[in-house]
Amino acid sequence: MRDVVIPETLAAAAELHAPAVRRGRVRMGIASRALVLVVLFVLLAEVTIYLPWIANVRNNFLRNRLSAAYTAALVLEAAPRAMVPDALSQQLLDSVGARIIVLQRNGTRRILAVSQLPPSVDETTDLRNSTWADLIAGAVRTLLAPDGRVLTVVGEAPMGGDAIELTMDEAPLKSWMRNFNKRILLISLISSAIVASLAVAAIHFFILRPVRRLTTSLMDFGADPEDASRIIVPSGHNHEIGHAEEALAVMQEALVRELNQKKHLAALGLAVAKISHDMRDMLAAAQLLSDRLTNVKDPLAQRLAPKLVATLDRAIRFCRTTLTYGRAADEPPKLRSLALHSLVAEAVETVALSAQGRVEIINEVPEDFEISADAEQIFRVLANLIRNGVEALENAGPTPGLAPHVVVRAWHASETAVIEVADTGPGVPLMARPKLFNAFLNSTRPGGTGLGLAIAADLVHAHGGTISLVAGDADDERGAVFQITLPARTM
Repeated sequence: MRDVVIPETLAAAAELHAPAVRRGRVRMGIASRALVLVVLFVLLAEVTIYLPWIANVRNNFLRNRLSAAYTAALVLEAAPRAMVPDALSQQLLDSVGARIIVLQRNGTRRILAVSQLPPSVDETTDLRNSTWADLIAGAVRTLLAPDGRVLTVVGEAPMGGDAIELTMDEAPLKSWMRNFNKRILLISLISSAIVASLAVAAIHFFILRPVRRLTTSLMDFGADPEDASRIIVPSGHNHEIGHAEEALAVMQEALVRELNQKKHLAALGLAVAKISHDMRDMLAAAQLLSDRLTNVKDPLAQRLAPKLVATLDRAIRFCRTTLTYGRAADEPPKLRSLALHSLVAEAVETVALSAQGRVEIINEVPEDFEISADAEQIFRVLANLIRNGVEALENAGPTPGLAPHVVVRAWHASETAVIEVADTGPGVPLMARPKLFNAFLNSTRPGGTGLGLAIAADLVHAHGGTISLVAGDADDERGAVFQITLPARTM
């Protein structure tokens, strides 16, 4: 018998892993991590648009000063220099926020107003042909530069002039930009919190809650995988997690069936080993008694005694094999060339002894037909198939209009030998066909174990062959038709 996974072992493993799972829990759950990530992503997006934004703020500030200087230049240019009082000139400079206003025209530079000459100019910004890269770089320099710098800003000039320049302190610009930064930071934090909260709520509702349902079902099922009530009930949602729930439910149902079957097989294996141990001794005693039949002069006893002895020998060998290997698996087949007709005849006579005589078993295998196989194992395959056909006819009767009989045929096809066992019974129900060769699933008679076809399939596969149920056509008068295909080996 194959190794069996005991459910208690699974439960113990789940119990051992449960503390590890609990220890592996981190302080920040998925929802908290998602919240932090969303906030970081929103801030990253804010930073991405911040630089062009702050550059635009600086550009607007400087252009507003140039517009004021433009107006002041019109006033100063319209009046003769001597007619502009110093007080008015100072007021114009204060309204512009400049120290000097210079007009460029025809290659010359004329100072229209001046209040206090700076010792030096730290930076000159020409807004007439500035690119976004220049504006961003200038904004960054303004934010990072030390206090007390002096800027010269160049823009379009009025009245056909080449350019207008104003020299100003950078402090008002820096103060304006810092105040703007504070507002932007506050807006960014508020918007990040709102977006992150909505995003986390959506993630929790649409992802985390279904995933937690999956993990809870996995842990509960792992604690007791034989309990069918722990199988997850799919939510029916048409998304990836809904599909995962359906797949998990199918897997859990299959595992419950498999575990129950393995448990059944384990119990059966133990029972078979116990029975085989005692049965071996009983059969050995029966063999000793059957040996005495060879001395009986009765013709019937003389004919049946060798068959009885051979049957008992076969049963004793099978019991010994079961006890030796401790599992429901047979020894590898010992291939030899054998006459199939005589093997079928022996199987027919063995089955006929337990039949009620109402079913005719016909051996149509050619007498010279040979195969390369293990005689004992092929005998068991044929006996199981013939017995199944006889029992089906005895329990359900033949197809109307047909006589109850089972026919065994054989022929060579290409590089294979084909053996066919057909009966005239009602056939195999459609619902039973998909799992026809599975153990414990296809017994239809009282007291049956559902092992006959499973045993036959295992033995045929050990020979490198196949066994299948042949679906007949509309004119086929046969019931269940099984075909065995074996490699045509040359001994």
